[in-house]
Formats: sequence, C-alpha cells, structure tokens
Amino acid sequence: MTDQKDKTFIDENDELITMTYEDGTSENFYNLAELDYEGKWYIYLEPVDPPDDYEEGEVLVYEEAEDENGEEVLLPVEDEELLNKLVDLLNSEIEKE
Repeated sequence: MTDQKDKTFIDENDELITMTYEDGTSENFYNLAELDYEGKWYIYLEPVDPPDDYEEGEVLVYEEAEDENGEEVLLPVEDEELLNKLVDLLNSEIEKE
C-alpha cells in the first residue's frame, strides 16, 4: 500500500478504479466492495495487473475521504488491528451473499 493520498476516478459501470499518483503514474483496480465501519467508508481493491510480489487473494483497503478541496482521496489503512477488523467485515459480507 502506498503512504500517499491517491486521487481516484471511478467508473461505476465497470467497477474499475484508476488511481493516479502524485508522480503522474496510474494503476487500475477492481472495486471489490465499499463498506461502512464505525461511520467511515472503506474501499476494498484488487489490482487489475498485479505486480510480481502480489499474493493471490490479497486485498488492498483504503479509507475514503475528502481533501481540503473536496476531492475524493483514498487513504491507506496502516493500523494492523483496524485492517484485520475491516478484512473480517468484508469476509462476513461475502458469506452473506
């Protein structure tokens, strides 16, 4: 996960998100889920073109937030305990389906 704020452009039709980084590079992700946890929204992503070190089934989790200009940004979840709770939440949602 990156430690910088990432601007996102969401195409709701195909469930893909393109993250554009501060250095101008971009990367596409599948939007697996967006879930509310304790009043904050989190998005679960999987890379379209995974890097070599990517483990199958690995999910990237970001907090959905707004920057000072009202633009949507994704903040990486770095707290391990919170990350575990969010993954458990995703797993329980998947089991409901």
